[in-house]
Amino acid sequence: MIAARETILCVDDEEGVLNALRQQLGARFGHECSIATASSGPDALELFEELEKDGESIAVIIADQIMPGMKGVDLLEKVDKRSPTTTKILLTGQAGLEAVISAINRAHLNHYIPKPWDEASLHLIVENLLRQYRLTEENQRLIATLSSKNQALLEMNRELEAKVQERTHELAEANARLAQLAVTDGLTGLYNHRHFHERLSLEVERSARNGLPLSLLMIDVDHFKHYNDHHGHPAGDEVLRQVARLLAEGRRANDVVARYGGEEFGVILVDTAKFTAAKIAERLRDRVATHPFAHTGAQPGGTLAISVGVATFPDDATDAEGLIRGADTALYGAKRAGRNRVVLATQANDQTLG
Repeated sequence: MIAARETILCVDDEEGVLNALRQQLGARFGHECSIATASSGPDALELFEELEKDGESIAVIIADQIMPGMKGVDLLEKVDKRSPTTTKILLTGQAGLEAVISAINRAHLNHYIPKPWDEASLHLIVENLLRQYRLTEENQRLIATLSSKNQALLEMNRELEAKVQERTHELAEANARLAQLAVTDGLTGLYNHRHFHERLSLEVERSARNGLPLSLLMIDVDHFKHYNDHHGHPAGDEVLRQVARLLAEGRRANDVVARYGGEEFGVILVDTAKFTAAKIAERLRDRVATHPFAHTGAQPGGTLAISVGVATFPDDATDAEGLIRGADTALYGAKRAGRNRVVLATQANDQTLG
């Protein structure tokens, strides 16, 4: 019996998005899967029915959240009821978690991808979901085989059940990899920009409830463009990996170290007052300044260093975004003062006033 050809179905009301998905997914998975598209929820359901009639199995559906007539969550819920094994991705330009939580609860969402997406991450996510779909389908076939056997095949059933357990373990590992991928920066292994903002908002809310301070360090690698220009991007990437490792070493379990973007990092210090945070920041600055990076002799000042801005909730801000602005202002103050130093938000404000 020839297995049904698998289909990846993309649903979005923007033709440009559909073209991008069709091209990117076709280049990577076109040899093994059909790439189908629909511009609305109703069109997707009609196509879904047609594909099933033609014997094609829908392995992955990628649906935009905001579409006229039917939202992505509603479409995925209908697909889940019709085909529970189909893996589901919500594509959204809105970073709010409400739609994602709703999709998880109502449609058993497997993953969500913010717009704009990274092509390499899209490939890895779909590859894992295809593997999950195939493993689930194989499990169901094994279970169907088990149910059709009589008592005389009991020993064979035990062996097949062992395979099911192995496949289930593989599924759990695949889901864990997907979950980690969603919050991890690919270059440094630290938390990514999106997770940093989510955690900072949560920690500010928690700090407001329990009355304990929360500090934020915004960190920038000094003269990083100079280093890249003179030694190349591979060497610069290695510097960022080493700086990330130095920042993460010795952190407390509840603290969050993230790559904010480019050569900038953020460190969330839970239950930490400003001057304690300043001491931690100074230790990090010294650790980086004394680390034996390659080619540091060619850097301005003869060393590769970082500048650090420190801000504390509620002393310097009333919300997460204000805390970032306060730490950024302090960071710019450190840059203006000559780099390779730590500046507190209050100091930065004083410098600005002066």
